[in-house]
Amino acid sequence: MKRIFAIMLLMIVAFTSVACSTEDFSGEYIGYSWKGESKGVTLEEATEKIETKITLDKKGVITSFEMAFLVLKNDQWIKRNDPTATISFDTSVDPTPAIIGADSVESGNSMFEIKTNDKMSLFVVGVDSEGTVAYGIVDPITRYLLEAKFGTDYDFSTNLGKLTVNGGFVPTVLTSGGGMLKPKSFEELENMSVLDISIYSHVINLRGVYEGITNETTVEELLTLSGVTFVEGKPQPLEGTHGFHSIGGWDGNYRNIAKTMIGKNASEMTGLTNFEGKNFEGDEYKLGIDENNFFGIYEDTVTGATKTIQKSYETIAGATVRVSRENTSFQRALVDAGIITEEQVIKGRF
Repeated sequence: MKRIFAIMLLMIVAFTSVACSTEDFSGEYIGYSWKGESKGVTLEEATEKIETKITLDKKGVITSFEMAFLVLKNDQWIKRNDPTATISFDTSVDPTPAIIGADSVESGNSMFEIKTNDKMSLFVVGVDSEGTVAYGIVDPITRYLLEAKFGTDYDFSTNLGKLTVNGGFVPTVLTSGGGMLKPKSFEELENMSVLDISIYSHVINLRGVYEGITNETTVEELLTLSGVTFVEGKPQPLEGTHGFHSIGGWDGNYRNIAKTMIGKNASEMTGLTNFEGKNFEGDEYKLGIDENNFFGIYEDTVTGATKTIQKSYETIAGATVRVSRENTSFQRALVDAGIITEEQVIKGRF
């Protein structure tokens, strides 16, 4: 009897010990990465930052995930990944190409006035009362707004492949200086459709509103996907409107990351990106991490798609160097939750 009692007592003690040692992760945790950290800029001094908020249950499972790219303008933080926009257009304007200089790019004449925080993967369209169509799409490779004006006598059965740079599409405005391709002259892009500018141009038709389009797609089909209504082959009046192709701009990127992360156990994670392994050129990713745990801050850094949350242009986010910023922000939320330490944080290029 004493032996049975002793065994029961030991079991109770063991159970109590395990129960007491089981950590409760429930709560909301926040992490940041910010521009200029590698140069000594503090979070309080930053003008651009990425904020990640995660809510965990008792076991560490992510029940809520929010990520925001915040930019300080006029003493207020605005979300770069805000998909809202105000679009107006004027079909009396003939779009003209931007002027590429040695150190800057001067915008050409544009049919559109666009007010938005997010122009990545943006498309805009409008139809005036006479049936003239104004259309623009931000090319994901060069980041130029390519504009086309289709008059009332336009043949909308024309194939998209026949709309080439400076041959139907006019590159009017450089929306961001961070494009993969930075042409010194638009002659480099002539005779290329929006689907031919790069081997990576397939991000446009891989998913999203333009999923499945080809150079054989007609202009009417493209515009219909963009929100234009046709009656007996004629476009109907439409106020200036917008949308996002590919994965959906900044907002789409972050929504896809959130969708992937919800339901995962954060207590078993160390970040969004796995820096183990090699890129397609055989270089190890971790060679891009310096002695202070900064990744990608040198010109010769190792790039290419890594594993886990980010698989480059094929799935969720952008190139490794890009998503390393989001990874830092998420890791610091893990630090806030007590899952990893600050010493484990890989500080990405911002």
